[in-house]
Amino acid sequence: MSMKVCLLTAAAVVALAGGAHAQTAPASSPASDLTRDLNSGPPAPAAYIAPAPRVVGPATAATPAPDPSTRTPPAAPPVARPTPTPAPGAATSAPPVGPAVTTPPRTTPIPTTPAPQPRAAPITPPAATPAPRTQPLAAAPVGGTPLPAATPAPVAATPPPPPGVSTVTVLDASARAALPFTVTLPPGFEIVTGRPGPDFRIYTIRRGEQSFVMVYAGPASQFPIYSGQMIEAGGRASIVSTEDGVRHAMEHLFQRPDAPREVHVWTMSLDGADRAMAETIAQSVDLRSVP
Repeated sequence: MSMKVCLLTAAAVVALAGGAHAQTAPASSPASDLTRDLNSGPPAPAAYIAPAPRVVGPATAATPAPDPSTRTPPAAPPVARPTPTPAPGAATSAPPVGPAVTTPPRTTPIPTTPAPQPRAAPITPPAATPAPRTQPLAAAPVGGTPLPAATPAPVAATPPPPPGVSTVTVLDASARAALPFTVTLPPGFEIVTGRPGPDFRIYTIRRGEQSFVMVYAGPASQFPIYSGQMIEAGGRASIVSTEDGVRHAMEHLFQRPDAPREVHVWTMSLDGADRAMAETIAQSVDLRSVP
C-alpha cells in the first residue's frame, strides 16, 4: 500500500514539473512577436453543432422547409359593399312566385307497342308520253354485225308559189298530144294541171274558172267515188245512176298495160246544161293508142 502511494506521488510531481516547464515562455523574438500580435485578435465564434434529434418511435422523414419563392401570398380581405337602402315611401315587393305545378297521377298505362299509323295511298306516277319518233328503228343485227340505220331519201319540197301567181299550168296542143288519153274539147274549154304527185298526174278540164271534168292518171285510183250501177263497155268500167228516169254516166275507169296503169275520169257536181256538158266531155275520153 505504501508502495502505491509513493508511485502516485512521484507521477504527480513529474506532471507538475512538465506543466511548469510548458508554461515558461521562451525568449521573445521578432517572429514570436508577429505571432503574438496575430493571436491577440478577438476569439472566433464557435460553430454551433445542433444536437442529434431524439428518436422515440420509428424514424420519419423530415419535412423540408417551404421555399419562400413558391409561397402563395395571402388572399386580400373581402371588400364590404354597401347595401342599397330603398327610398322612403317606395313599395318593396318580392318577385311573384308561381303556383306549384302538381302532375296528376297517370291512370292509363303507357302502351309498349306503338299505335299503327294510317297508310298513305300509293302515288301513281303519270304515264310517260313517248317522244315522237323522228328516225326509223335500225334492223336487228344478223351474225353479230350491226346494220346501219336506214336513212330516208330526202324529198324535194316544192316551194309555195308567190302571191298572185297561178298554181296551174295550161296545156297547149303539143302538151295535150303527149297525154296518155285523148279528149274532145268544146270551144272555150282547156286542160290544166296543178301540182302533180311523185307518180301520178291530175288534170282538170274547165271553162274559165268553172271545172267540168277531172282526170287521174297514175298507178291506182279511188274508183268508184260515186254510187250507182257499174257497167263495163268499150274497154272501160262506168258508174251510171238514174235520177227522175234519166240515166247519168258519172265516172269511167280505163286500165293500161304500162304506166300510168289507170286513167280515172269523173264529172263534177253540176246542174242543168253544165251537167250534160260535163257528161259529154267525160264520155269522149279514151286511151291513146300506143304506136
